[in-house]
Amino acid sequence: MKTILHRVSCLILALFIIAFSVDAQKRKPGENAKRKEKVERSYKKAYAKARKRTIKHRRDIQTDATKERMDAAGKRAETFNKQNDATFTERYFKRKRPGKR
Repeated sequence: MKTILHRVSCLILALFIIAFSVDAQKRKPGENAKRKEKVERSYKKAYAKARKRTIKHRRDIQTDATKERMDAAGKRAETFNKQNDATFTERYFKRKRPGKR
């Protein structure tokens, strides 16, 4: 009788341990996803910061004449890319699409 009682109590204890561990695992994925997103954001932020420093350094190591040529090329590219852009008034007064109901 004693051994049966002992086995039943051990079985109940094991079931409680398993039930609580399964419940704890259900809550973890949300926390892990948040942690993963936070790490990804920090990686992206660090990458952007390093990229900005690299670009600045690449410009700083150039001679003055090269910097002037780079500025001129940048201005030419900017004007070329803005060629077919709508002006402010065209964008402001263009016909709006009706909203979904």
